[in-house]
Amino acid sequence: MEMLTEIDLLTEEECYKVTSIVHELKEFWIQRHPQLPFYTLGLASPYDIPQDKQGYYKKAKYYNSLLLKHFGWLYERLSNTLENKLGRLALFPENLALPGFNIFLGHKAFEQPLAAIHCDKSYMFHWQPSEKVDFDNPISFTQAISLPKLGGGMYMWDLQYAEVKGLNNPEIEQIANLRNKAFHPYKVGKLFLHSGHIVHQIAPIKKLQPGDERITLQGHGVLYNNAWQLHW
Repeated sequence: MEMLTEIDLLTEEECYKVTSIVHELKEFWIQRHPQLPFYTLGLASPYDIPQDKQGYYKKAKYYNSLLLKHFGWLYERLSNTLENKLGRLALFPENLALPGFNIFLGHKAFEQPLAAIHCDKSYMFHWQPSEKVDFDNPISFTQAISLPKLGGGMYMWDLQYAEVKGLNNPEIEQIANLRNKAFHPYKVGKLFLHSGHIVHQIAPIKKLQPGDERITLQGHGVLYNNAWQLHW
């Protein structure tokens, strides 16, 4: 996997349509910060499994059916696009949460680097090590749906998971501060595909403008039985 691959997935018009539906489903948003307007539409392993693993699997069925009802066409396009790009089947395991939406509404706090500096390891919640699964080459992806007026993106460091394995996020941050950091701007409609094993962070919003929001479709994939298992 290259450091970062940019793929055409949606038109601007389709992104506008998705944004409208996400807002129509606001009653189903899950608040992820007690004081700030940061939400998800859908479950996410890193947030939900540490709290209640069995609850994750039960709620995943409910949210998956909601997401498929409104975004079935989007998931079909996502899996077809990743199959074409990666050369393997891309599947959505029934028992795992579908890729879902991160939603940041306008708040001055998001001008600060609040997000964790981390690697993505969601596969560890769902698969045991075996010959059938490849933990060394996972994928992560972000599809920009709606961005602040001055843009948004991700920071990536010249630092790999193998170098920080077993460390907690503050320890990873300490090492990252000694390495080169690059900003990768998102573009509405583009799918950003990378190895979740590169240390990265959601970049702060620059100079928040009235009406700013940041909505992205998020997901991960791991090779199991020679097919990509896509989930969140």
